[in-house]
Parts: sequence; C-alpha cells; structure tokens
Amino acid sequence: MNNKIKPIKEGMLVSYLLGELSQVDGLVVESWAKAHPDHQRQLEDFKTILENGKLQHYEEVDAHLALERLNHRLSNAGPSNAIRYNWILKIAAILLVLTGCGIFFYQNLIANKVHFNSQSATVSRILPDGSTAILNERSSLSFVGGFFEHNRVVKLKGEGFFKVKADKNKPFIIMINNVKVSVVGTAFNVRGEGSSTEVIVESGLVNVNHGGDSISLSAGEKVEIDQTIRPLVKSKNNGQLYNFYYSGELICNSTPLSELVEVLNRKFKSNIVIQDQDLLRKTITTKFKNESLQEILEVIADTFRLQVEYGEHSIKLN
Repeated sequence: MNNKIKPIKEGMLVSYLLGELSQVDGLVVESWAKAHPDHQRQLEDFKTILENGKLQHYEEVDAHLALERLNHRLSNAGPSNAIRYNWILKIAAILLVLTGCGIFFYQNLIANKVHFNSQSATVSRILPDGSTAILNERSSLSFVGGFFEHNRVVKLKGEGFFKVKADKNKPFIIMINNVKVSVVGTAFNVRGEGSSTEVIVESGLVNVNHGGDSISLSAGEKVEIDQTIRPLVKSKNNGQLYNFYYSGELICNSTPLSELVEVLNRKFKSNIVIQDQDLLRKTITTKFKNESLQEILEVIADTFRLQVEYGEHSIKLN
C-alpha cells in the first residue's frame, strides 16, 4: 500500500487558509501538513503573510521571519515552484502595503474627527482613541485627535460621561462654557446648563481651568462653576446621582434633599418645590431604580413625614 503524501500546490494552501476549500480538500491539506514538519511550517508561513494582509496591526506578528523562510525555500525550489511562490509573495506584499496605508489614513485623518449628538435619548459611543463617551439627551460632542495632534480635544454641549483611555503623551481635553477640563485617563461627568458648569469625578484625577483659575479634583469630588464667581471651590460628592441618565439608578449616600430634588426635576421634567430651607439641607441615604416619580416622592414623604401636593404646574412637598 502506497502511503506517500502527494504534494500540495501553493494556491490550494491559500484557498484553505481563506476557507474556500471543500471539506474533502480541506482534509487533504490537513493530512499533508501533519505528514512533515516542513509542511506545517510552510502552511504557517502563508498564514502569517495572509494575516498581515488582513491588517491585524495591533498584534506583533514576525512577518520578516516568515518571509525569510519562504525565500530560503525559494532558493531550493524548482523553476515552476519559484514562479508560484513569487506570485503569492507579490500579492501578499501589495495587500500589506495598500491596507497598511488605508488604516493609517483612516485612523489619523478621517476616523479621528467625529461629531455626534443626542436628541431625546442617551447616546453611547467609543471615540477613535478608545475612550467612551455617553451623552445625555439634547447634547452634542465633537472630537479631534490623532497622529498629527498633540491633544485629544472634545467640544461638548449639554452633558456627558467620559471614561478616558490613558495616554500620557496626549491629554484628553474637554471644552465647555469657557471651561477647560484636562485629564490623562479617568472617569468623570461634565454638565453644562446655561452659563453654569459642573464636573464630578468618579475615578482618577481631573484638572479644571476657568478664567485663569485652576483646581484639581480626585475621585468623589466635584466643582460647580459659575461664570461670575471666583475662585473655583471643590466639594465632596455624596452618592451617584449624576449618572442617572445612563445607569437608570439614583444612589443617595447622605445626599442633601436639594440635590435629589434637582435631579428628579431633570429626570422627570417636573417642577418639585420645597420652600422650607431646613428641609432642603436634610440628607437621605437610599437607592432608586426604575421607580416612577410618584413612588419616589412617596418614599421621600414617608422618610421626612411630608405631604405631597400635586398642582397643575408644580409638585409641593410640605
């Protein structure tokens, strides 16, 4: 019985790697590769070149070593085999150059300039640098950054949460209401309403600059900026009310009732009024998720022994 493995044409190997062979021909190639270590290496060399041609540019693939092995094999191959090898190498080289140029220009000239906005719903996007941006409704964002830029710059209107991918060589800068927020890699929320701006830091370190005045915020701190008030003063942020628009939760941790009421008015587009200043300063620790406004107000009323008065244009807590 003759167990000699028949030689495989290079074109068949390429078709195998591209998944274009039938199941029967695929088994033939696999048997051929298992028959001798040189066969397996030859198949791996073709795979390396083709993978580079598919632009897997984030992986460190030793294409040069693969090409050297192929060139060595060429020098020992017959004329017909050499022609076929040269044809494969030329195609792979062309693919590698064209696709490499395409990725470079796309990532550094096109993809690194983006603009998007939200209308009546929250919008989440991965920015070209790998950072995450989540816009609250009725907000907009423009991003510019790339190989030829020294910074990653965002122009924001409205409100957004950012989880920034660290890059010490290219600071991530947000411009809003003449306020400059600079970071390297961190997570924070920025909201601009009228001439007022609020920055709340979830993790990392954030630098805020306005009118020559600068302040640094760390996790759990915030600053509220008014165009006419100096200097910048930071304070502790109790709870996680700022992320209600994308988390669906209202987390209070010794949070002043005034802050909770403010967020409820934004979330439900309501007009809740508390005239007693002492009551506004009282704090609450609780968590709401997916409750209606009425259910939340009932909890607040039970907690502080209040009455809820539903009017035509406002809701009063007495």
